[in-house]
Amino acid sequence: MPKILIVDDEKEAIEYMKLSLEKRGYEVILAFTGQEALNIYPKENPDVILLDLGLPDINGREILKEVKEKSPSIKVIVVSGYKDQKTKEELTQLGADYFLGKPVAPSQLYEQLRNVLNKKF
Repeated sequence: MPKILIVDDEKEAIEYMKLSLEKRGYEVILAFTGQEALNIYPKENPDVILLDLGLPDINGREILKEVKEKSPSIKVIVVSGYKDQKTKEELTQLGADYFLGKPVAPSQLYEQLRNVLNKKF
């Protein structure tokens, strides 16, 4: 069962994603701040991190950079309201495996999780 770490400060949104992903057989861990994510991911070793950029304490870009430097095999899907091409290019250079703009349709999220987990991107 793939393990997913969701990092987002929008509690209602990630609770919804968590329930939805668990129904599809994923194991889901939540982090509501950047620091919490940086503490959790080495212990939990998720297959994929769903990462928001606009966190209250640490910018998502910094989290992405640190995760990819220390654990390059962890897949990271950035899920953010920042949808411009320049942001997408910057995130790709930092190691993001995929980018989804908010709001994310559940079907789109499931498809990209499958693609990232199966390396079809």
